[in-house]
Amino acid sequence: MKRIIVAIAATLVAGTASASVPIFAAKCPTGITADSNAKGQVYVNGKVAKLIKRPDGQITAQSDGVYIDITPQGNQPPVVHYTAKDKTNGFCGVVSFKAPGGAGAASIGATQREPSSARAGQGQFDATGQISCAQRPGQPMTKCNFGVARDGGGSATVVVTMPDGRKRAIFFEKGKATGADLSQADGNMSFHSSMKNGDYVIQAGDERYEIFEAVVYGG
Repeated sequence: MKRIIVAIAATLVAGTASASVPIFAAKCPTGITADSNAKGQVYVNGKVAKLIKRPDGQITAQSDGVYIDITPQGNQPPVVHYTAKDKTNGFCGVVSFKAPGGAGAASIGATQREPSSARAGQGQFDATGQISCAQRPGQPMTKCNFGVARDGGGSATVVVTMPDGRKRAIFFEKGKATGADLSQADGNMSFHSSMKNGDYVIQAGDERYEIFEAVVYGG
């Protein structure tokens, strides 16, 4: 009986993962490619990848030591982030996307303003500057460069470049920090945010950030 229950649960989880994979195609700066199909499969460099689905909806596709983290955005193109074999990482450009219930995948053009997550992934920022950051537990805070793409009303995507060159995206919705593009490759995927003297104090995995409220809202 236990085996039957486990088998049913595994089937349900697999079905949920397939249903939540957006249909997209993306190209990464290092030549890595990622795309998906209607069956919920994700291909990394042309090979079917193993999928890991997180409770927050993020999907990680793993193949030959390459991790592709996919953060669905509903009717908007997903945020796609890669971690290569040598641990270099960054954002991939989504070149086509099919919205849930849409007629078909279409190329992404510039006829309308894309959401902040898509613009941030392409390096299109509304403002840049520096914030306080630390990469590891117990490490003193230092300065990191950031770029922010804003949707308005406290919704934005902030991309922080850490001292070793790695990038971290932090997502905000209606004034609240809702998550970061943490992945299985990071190990620690916990996320916590609080406010202190008008700053967002964020713990993303082992990393710490202090982000001015004006970064998110502008002004």
